[in-house]
Amino acid sequence: MTTERDRRSKGPDSHNYSGQFLSEVERHDDAAEHYVKAAQLAPSEYEIIFNAANTLRQAGRNKQAEEYYRLAVNLRPQEATSHMNLGAMLHVNGKLLEAESSYLEALRLKPDDSITRTNLQKLRHLLAKKGISPSR
Repeated sequence: MTTERDRRSKGPDSHNYSGQFLSEVERHDDAAEHYVKAAQLAPSEYEIIFNAANTLRQAGRNKQAEEYYRLAVNLRPQEATSHMNLGAMLHVNGKLLEAESSYLEALRLKPDDSITRTNLQKLRHLLAKKGISPSR
């Protein structure tokens, strides 16, 4: 017989807490597994999705992190931080024009964000070195 405690122990909160603990002790790959499981169980929970994205990035799983940052943007399109982090991951993943678009959206939502401005400047410098025209 499955008890309420058993159900909770296998739910998204349990995986989320495990992910937090494992992140704190810098076991990012293990933490990412728990956050991904939590995200699968609670796909509309922004914080869980965002935590999964951040931990996947820390674990060096950049393609998967990009997917989760996209989910975060879809869940909270008015959240500048989501766009900034997606932009940074796209930048790392070599999707430079998409990264620029994400940075610009982050700045539209939060114009005074110095980190996003700096990232956009670095990206545009890289685009210029590659001979690619910025999109805007």
